[in-house]
Amino acid sequence: MARLGEIIDGKYEVLREVGRGGMSVVYLAMDKRLNKQWAIKEFRKDKDDASKQVALKALLDEANLMKKLDHPTLPRIVDIIDDNQNVYVVMDYIEGESLNKVLDAYGAQPQEAVIEWAKQLSDVLDYLHTQNPPVIYRDMKPANIMLKPDGTVRLIDFGIAREYKEGKEGDTEAIGTRGYAAPEQFGGRGQTDARTDIYSLGVTLYHLVTGKNPAEPPYEIYPIRHWNASLSSGFEWLIQKCTQLNPSDRYQSCAEVTYVLENLSKFEGEYKKKQKNRINMFLAASIMTLVFGIGCVGCFAGANSMKRETFEYNMSLNTVEGYISAMNTIKDDPQPYVELAELLEEQVTKVVSGSRTADDQIPQITDTVTVGDLIAWFPKNSMEKFISTNPAEYARIQFTLGFLLWEKYGGGPQEKIQQAMPYFKNVLMIASENTAGETAGLTEKEYNLVKMYYSVCFFQNNRENFKENAAGNKKGLSDIEKHAGIAVDDFEKSAYLAFWRTNMSLLDALNDSNNKMTDAAKLQTLNNLAYITYENIDAFYADEITADDVKAFAKSFSAAIGSVKGTQDDYIELKADIKDLVNKAIEKYSGLSGTRLEGIA
Repeated sequence: MARLGEIIDGKYEVLREVGRGGMSVVYLAMDKRLNKQWAIKEFRKDKDDASKQVALKALLDEANLMKKLDHPTLPRIVDIIDDNQNVYVVMDYIEGESLNKVLDAYGAQPQEAVIEWAKQLSDVLDYLHTQNPPVIYRDMKPANIMLKPDGTVRLIDFGIAREYKEGKEGDTEAIGTRGYAAPEQFGGRGQTDARTDIYSLGVTLYHLVTGKNPAEPPYEIYPIRHWNASLSSGFEWLIQKCTQLNPSDRYQSCAEVTYVLENLSKFEGEYKKKQKNRINMFLAASIMTLVFGIGCVGCFAGANSMKRETFEYNMSLNTVEGYISAMNTIKDDPQPYVELAELLEEQVTKVVSGSRTADDQIPQITDTVTVGDLIAWFPKNSMEKFISTNPAEYARIQFTLGFLLWEKYGGGPQEKIQQAMPYFKNVLMIASENTAGETAGLTEKEYNLVKMYYSVCFFQNNRENFKENAAGNKKGLSDIEKHAGIAVDDFEKSAYLAFWRTNMSLLDALNDSNNKMTDAAKLQTLNNLAYITYENIDAFYADEITADDVKAFAKSFSAAIGSVKGTQDDYIELKADIKDLVNKAIEKYSGLSGTRLEGIA
């Protein structure tokens, strides 16, 4: 045990003891070189004591985890010292009191203060959960929150925090503080994750605003206005949502929690009064059913109304998590899928074009989204059930997903083309069945673009099958004729002539002054067309594409590239890549034809 005035590691002077646990002591110390105060946790090593070895490992694991973190609501670990007899962990000294001591001294805290603390805690949990790998805190409670003199809070004690491990069935050790720990922390229910911390945050807020310890009778999280009718109905809604027993019924991310905390007024007043009445109606109907065995239609009506309210709330969040929660709440409504696709489309425009700003309130999500995410969020079985019930919405979703894959998510050009093609085909299928109108519920321009994109995808994906067999070619092209409405009777020799003309049609559409396509989408389309042209130039030449055809192609490409005025680095780099591909295609054609053609500048 360190003595008053002792110098640790030649620079930390012990000023006084500030805390003590079963196997460690915490001191306030002065860094004599920096003239700054730190907290130092001392742990005495004992090689013959197995329990101490386990505790020492836990201490070092905690310190090494925290060394990687940097957030204003977390203490910093600045040094770890091992002098063979003791291990010292040097960290920020946090002046103030833990919130459990504040509760003991003063009871329930003012709602306004608790909401401000909640915002800070939700923010730091969101920071932890978005690390790679995510960090799950697992021990949110008043005792682990320090209240500083300036009114801000700090989260301490990462002794049982863990990193989330993808694919693992459960935690290595079931652990947590009774009363605050989520049900899944006690084993047998899979891994703890972000929703585990959301549960504990909700319980902690409940304790702080009501003064009722969840680890003491009645051992139940009542609506907070059961204890104090003057409390916010919006805040009550948030705490009830956080503390649902089933993780899928809670908020799915702390970003959602923060949104509600910052917009509590939207969940106040008559809206929540109606919600409370519906809850009471539902409970009363349920009790009647249990006591009297009466089948009560009102019970189900109340449950459906509550489900609709939850659905509409999740939709209002305008986040991936909110839309997915809405999908799970009402499984047969296509709107969450439509709006999630549109949210992703909006973000792609912002990400690719560089137009996103520091003040942008739309969740910045698409930088890390993968093709696998799209498949998971828009599963085939969920989509196909809308073909007969909501064909226009189905076509709109397929339209958006096709362009998302074409513009951003599909990897290289060939991958994009392969992955986007089925979605464009699904739109054309809806139109051919005329269940949503001749353009599948899209505008005429949108639908014409789909036809051209699908044709380009079809040709590129099937080019190996296009042999010099007119009958075989016509059979292969029947899919184009059926779905895209492009006549193939004139293509006598091979499909590459049709391929060339389809590419040129799409290029002409990009140069149409009425085309409303974003610069980002236009550049990606040009990139794909340049790649296709370069890869197939031998076949185009063999199918009697003339030098004049190539000159017209080069002129159209130059005009299309020039129409993109953005100066972002992404634009400049992609423009250079596109020009390089076009010039390589022209150079290769020149070598094959013996006619020297100029590239584009």
